[in-house]
Amino acid sequence: MKPTIIATSRLPTLPYSLPAGLFLAACLGASTLPSTVQAADASAEAEHGANPHAHHMMTMPDRHQAYQRSEARYRAPDVTLRDRQGRTMAMSELLAETRPIMLNFIFTSCTAVCPVMSATFAQVQSQLGEKRGDLRMVSISIDPEHDTPARLDEYAARFKADENWTFLTGRLADIVSLERAFGVYRGDKMNHSPSAFIRVAPGRPWVRIDGFTTAKVLIDEYRRERARLSEK
Repeated sequence: MKPTIIATSRLPTLPYSLPAGLFLAACLGASTLPSTVQAADASAEAEHGANPHAHHMMTMPDRHQAYQRSEARYRAPDVTLRDRQGRTMAMSELLAETRPIMLNFIFTSCTAVCPVMSATFAQVQSQLGEKRGDLRMVSISIDPEHDTPARLDEYAARFKADENWTFLTGRLADIVSLERAFGVYRGDKMNHSPSAFIRVAPGRPWVRIDGFTTAKVLIDEYRRERARLSEK
């Protein structure tokens, strides 16, 4: 089922600074990346050899591109996934939670797009400080055949993810159905592009941010949506 698009807008070009600058660093080489991204790259290269995702970097925007903001309602299939502790979790249970949710799709062997997105989520977690428990962060692997709960746990540790940041994997068919539901399925993990989704309460539309952005933008969107909800 195609998502219902509610509104869309083109936002200004990203400032040439972290984490926007991280994707340039990824193109220039791992030596210029922050430690969390360097660790992700080093682990992936040690396991898979010299960067197998070099062509993947071509999907990353340059500093002259803007990101896109839109709002949509998605009907996610009620699949059962597993978290990094191996516990099962129904998608319906996750989406029924009253806490706001910030969600993205990643895979642990990615050496370009995913470390940048995960570093941005880590910054969101850090910048929210004591308020981070008010937000449920979710990262779903699009490479479930490789990303076991143990691998997700290792990946989460690199970005200092706490208990409010959930990492999920599952059966390939179920993951693909989720990607399709959120409009991010590209047929191959190497073709995926950066997107983040924010929903402040069940029944509310999702704010979708396509493209690389900053923790500040995500936090501002999250807070703005919470303020809108409280006005109703």
